[in-house]
Parts: sequence; structure tokens; C-alpha cells
Amino acid sequence: MAHPLAARLSFFTGKGGVGKSTLVAAVAVEAARQGRRPLIVELGHRASMQAIFGVPSVGHAPLEVAPGVHASNVDLDAALAEYVAAHVPVRPLAQRIAGSRSLKRFFEAAPAVGEVLTLQRLEHLLAATPAFDPVLVDFDSTGHARMFLELPRVFEGLVPDGPVRRLLDDFARLLSGDEALLHLVALPARLPVQETIELHARLRAEHAIRVGTVFVNRMPPPAAPPTAPAVLAELRARIGDGHPARVDLACLADAIEAREDALAQAARLEALGERCLILPRIDGPLDRAALAALGRAAAGAP
Repeated sequence: MAHPLAARLSFFTGKGGVGKSTLVAAVAVEAARQGRRPLIVELGHRASMQAIFGVPSVGHAPLEVAPGVHASNVDLDAALAEYVAAHVPVRPLAQRIAGSRSLKRFFEAAPAVGEVLTLQRLEHLLAATPAFDPVLVDFDSTGHARMFLELPRVFEGLVPDGPVRRLLDDFARLLSGDEALLHLVALPARLPVQETIELHARLRAEHAIRVGTVFVNRMPPPAAPPTAPAVLAELRARIGDGHPARVDLACLADAIEAREDALAQAARLEALGERCLILPRIDGPLDRAALAALGRAAAGAP
């Protein structure tokens, strides 16, 4: 199965502004409703989960942000300290290395160090006791997702045997196995759909990770019955340009056209051959009830 609760580890990516973080939060709420112990992992020091769940802050350590739902925002300084502690057995020496300003500047300048530390953090969270299940990773953007997933391939042959090599190999095995899925999130609009199609093509060509669900988020509701366009055309032909109803009819016609265009864009994603799920637009406040309803829809629950 390809829905987001079918795998232990799920990654979510999509163009900025498509509602990805809200969807991740909703999936976590649904997982908790089903009696599981979900963990949301944010990357990049964003405060999305803090705002969605209305909590003071979300830090490096997992925090319960809703009943049964935990969230963590990967802090690279803390992740570096964890990495050094895991590989330097002498505690005082590990503390000196992790606290070194020179080494910190080196790690900040070196390529892909942040991604490697994030891998280490994910490995740590997946091994936590009691276990988190599922772990839902909220990527910053499609570009970040591609860079992160390409780490094992990019460093193949460049990193010798050692802790980093073992970490990359373990991650590559995880991505190619049954425990990991990558979900694509898009709006039913031309640019987000095109970017998703292009990302899907690259994933199929270059990556072993399985694509889970393609989410078409914020689908506008039907503006009128299917017969409305013909009726509108007849009404607009009968009334004059100065009639007060003319503006209302034009607005309704625009809404019908927007819905039809959104459905056409969704059809382009359905043609990818993956599990494609259309999610409704939330017009009211994004409260717990709205998150719960969105989570049930995203997980295919009744």
C-alpha cells in the first residue's frame, strides 16, 4: 500500500505553499487516532508545527504537540553533538569537539554536513524506545528533497569506510526497502503540477525510494451543478449588460471555470500511474476538527 500510514518512514515534498506541512500534521493526527505513536520531523528550523498545533516552540527533542502526536525540529548543533558523542567514546573529548568553534565553522562550510547530521538524527529517532511509528519527515522543498535523497549516490566512492559510509549505506538500504515512502504534494494548478511531474520523472529514473501517494491538495469545491454552464450562458444572453445579476453570473462562471481547470490539472497527476488522492480545500479555521477530517481523507479512512 502507498498511503502515508503504510510505511514506518514517510517523506513529504512539494513546491512551497502547497500546504505540505498542514498535510503532514493532519496525517499525524490520524495516526494517533488509530492508536499509533507518530513523530513529525521538521527540517530547517521552521516553526510550522508550532503554529499549526499552537504550542510555544518545537525543538530538537520530540515534544508532544497534540494527544499522541510528537514533533521535532532538527537542530544541527544538537545533531552534531549527538554524532560526536556516538563516535567518540571519551565523553570529555566528545564535548570539546562538539563545542569547538573552529570545527563548527568547518562543519558549516563543508558540503552536505547538515544532511549527514540529519541522517544521523533520523537514525536515532527511528531507534527510539518506545518506538515512533510512523516518522513523518516534512521537507523544505522539492530541491531539498532531491539533494537529501541523492546523498548515498553522490558520495558513492568518495567516502571511505567509516561511520559516515555506514550511515549512508544504511540510509540507502532504508530507502530501497519497504519501510520508506516519498509522498508528493501539489496544488491543482499548472506550475505546481508541472514541477511534480518533473520530480516524479527524476525519482523514477534516479532513485530507489518508492513513491507513495500523490496528493492534490486544496481542490476547490463544485461551484454549481454540471448543467450550470449552459444555464449561465442562456441567462447572460437574456439579460442586458447593466443588469445587477450580471456581476454575480460572471463570478459564478469564473468559479466554474476554476474548478474545471483544477480538475484538468489533477488529471495530469492521475496520469502518472501512482496512487493519487484529491483533498478538499479547507475554507474555515484550521482547528483540530479540520486537521482530523483532513487526516482521515489523506489516509483513505472513512
